[in-house]
Amino acid sequence: MNATALLSSLRANKGVVALCATIFFTMLGQGALFPVLPLFAKEFGVGIVLIGLAVGLGGTGRLLVGMPSGLVAQRYGRRVVLVGSIGLSTLGAALMGFSGNFGQLLFLRSIVGVGHGAFQVGAAIYLRDVSTLENRAKYQSLRELSILMGVTVGPLIGGTMAEVWGLRAPFHFQACMMGIAALISLVYIPETKHLAEMERTTSISGSLPTEEDKKRSFLKLLLNPGIVVVGLFQLMIVTNRLGGRSSLMPLFGAEKGFGPGELGVFITVTHLLQFFAVIMGGVLADRFGRKFPIIPSSTLMLLGIIIFIYGDTYLLLIFSGLLLGIGEGLAGPPPAAFFADMAPRGLEGVTMGLFSTYAGMGALFGTMFLGALAEFWSFNRALWINGLLLMATAILFITVARETVSQKLSLSSDGS
Repeated sequence: MNATALLSSLRANKGVVALCATIFFTMLGQGALFPVLPLFAKEFGVGIVLIGLAVGLGGTGRLLVGMPSGLVAQRYGRRVVLVGSIGLSTLGAALMGFSGNFGQLLFLRSIVGVGHGAFQVGAAIYLRDVSTLENRAKYQSLRELSILMGVTVGPLIGGTMAEVWGLRAPFHFQACMMGIAALISLVYIPETKHLAEMERTTSISGSLPTEEDKKRSFLKLLLNPGIVVVGLFQLMIVTNRLGGRSSLMPLFGAEKGFGPGELGVFITVTHLLQFFAVIMGGVLADRFGRKFPIIPSSTLMLLGIIIFIYGDTYLLLIFSGLLLGIGEGLAGPPPAAFFADMAPRGLEGVTMGLFSTYAGMGALFGTMFLGALAEFWSFNRALWINGLLLMATAILFITVARETVSQKLSLSSDGS
């Protein structure tokens, strides 16, 4: 490794630390809203569907900006997306605590969601830039781990603040954390676009792809059955996370008699177990393949949903959170690593943008569709449908998608 490559590697590693710190503070603020946002939105007199929309807008931004932010990162660099997006989220968060009506809350929540969506795309591309096929799932798991560190502590802080100072207090806390994240991203995150360009020019023989080649590759990517089913699985992961766990479960839990503090503990316990499971999910996906953790993780999530539906004690509430956390943690790294593996030359950013678009669709589908089912049918049936659809897409993942690890390593060996 020459001096230039070594320097680039060191700078990238420092950037990974800064990126993870930025994600942590962002999600610490967002996590503080988890036990209170549905209750805060309910105070404006709206129904479950609109409450779900308020929750889901935090992730729906990825649907709107997933592909555009991937294109911007591909053309102008990762820092443009990372720094600009976190600045936009900070602006929306600073004003959200002063919302005077539900319309203002939705508008400001959407600003935060758009910024958050673009930032997650930039983060996924950044981690792809500094990783290889052999450690890609582990690197992608760093993003999940940073998120989980924030959302594990955040709900405890938010639930406690809400009980002591009222439901608006966690919103102001979120604004402060977003400001810290924006400062870190501005000062410490370097550009990594050159690493992807270096990979294309040094590790692949032949000419670089033309614009026509890229268009054909992107069309093949969109229509690839593996990409579609893994995208649908990611859609259902986010559906379960935002539509089920962050929207319906707090409302259903409050209906069962649990307070904001108890719901905050439920969410924190879920994220705490998820934190350790994400590490295991990344290791398993790199060692045994992207499909290996999928069925066990989905089964655990389905069991967690069922226990939440029928459990009416605090002990069962916590137990369901444990199962949900382990399941979602194991399922986190494989889909992101799969998309990164499948990225055509010159379309790394766009591919991760497509991945984020599926996640954004999950945020919209999960909150609106599950919210409508709960409002016009029941919480029980909405959560049952959530769990069954999640399991169905997991089965599609392992039966339709081709394993990328063995395939790519085989290609690499043949070309060496």
